[in-house]
Amino acid sequence: MAKIDMSKRKSQGKKLRGIYLRGNIYWYQRMINGRRIQTSLGTSDYGEAAIKALETRADPFLAAADPLDSEIDAFIKHKVQQNEYSPASAASKRYALQEFATFVGKSDPATILPSDVEGFYRKLQEGVAESTAQGYITTLRSFFNRLLEMRKVWRNVVQDVKLASLDTKSRKPFCAPAQRDKLIANCKRDDLRFALFCGFHAGMRKQEIIEARPDWFDLQTNSIHVQSTDTFRPKDREDRVIPMTKAFKAFLKTYGFRSPFMLRPEVPHWKSRYRWDFRRPWTEYVAKQKCPWVTPHIARHTFARLLASKNASIYKIAQWLGNDIRVVQKHYAKLLPKDEDIEVAFS
Repeated sequence: MAKIDMSKRKSQGKKLRGIYLRGNIYWYQRMINGRRIQTSLGTSDYGEAAIKALETRADPFLAAADPLDSEIDAFIKHKVQQNEYSPASAASKRYALQEFATFVGKSDPATILPSDVEGFYRKLQEGVAESTAQGYITTLRSFFNRLLEMRKVWRNVVQDVKLASLDTKSRKPFCAPAQRDKLIANCKRDDLRFALFCGFHAGMRKQEIIEARPDWFDLQTNSIHVQSTDTFRPKDREDRVIPMTKAFKAFLKTYGFRSPFMLRPEVPHWKSRYRWDFRRPWTEYVAKQKCPWVTPHIARHTFARLLASKNASIYKIAQWLGNDIRVVQKHYAKLLPKDEDIEVAFS
């Protein structure tokens, strides 16, 4: 749709026929088949109201939408049925959409405006990393695409929201071996120490650490089996096996095997993003250790980076991380030391 210069409309005193103010919200009134139809435009800004009124005039009939919370439930259910979201991914997407629903405070999806999404994005930027904020917006875009396909909204209100540029080429920080070992050795909380081992010694994702079951850890074969359970599915939807380091094995012998979850088994599994979120104790601990930049993801990155720098196979690293080998090559192949195999054919 072509952009409408509403400033000219205002300056000339011309207003779109049928728009009127009720309280502090603009409404649009028109005659359809002899009936007077009134529709809330959901905004107190005349420019936004005029654009929405023109969209309504061009396509006056929408399918009836359920309340926003119900539409979120239906969207998540659809994505899971289409095998596009794993249970863990579905929980994280639901969390993002519910955060938006709470922020916007509107029940009818058709009344949500681009300015609502922009306001939500600005709020996210104040509290989370830019990549996380943009992940939320991407989920919103997918949600509104679904509503648009079902003709429950006039347009995808997320499409016009401009996102900040992400610096994808910047180097990620990582822990040197001595720093990694010091963080583990100085930790007095056994549950947090378990999380540190899982990240630094096995490259496990945060959700995997939280969902880890006792049968994942096999001391006989010195291996860790990240696998699907009744509440969890790996991000890549495939189970994987990670060799267990001697240090991790020694720790597990004293930590023990806890059921039904290795980490805080007393915390039940609720329908939320995380069963138990160890972010706060982790953040407080690494801050006291003078390295507040170390996150669970940095621990996973350190695992992969140090392996690559010691000439471990990129293919093996990809298998252990549960990542596509192309992703691992992109991020870690440049860390491989000088390869003497170039001389094999000439010796």
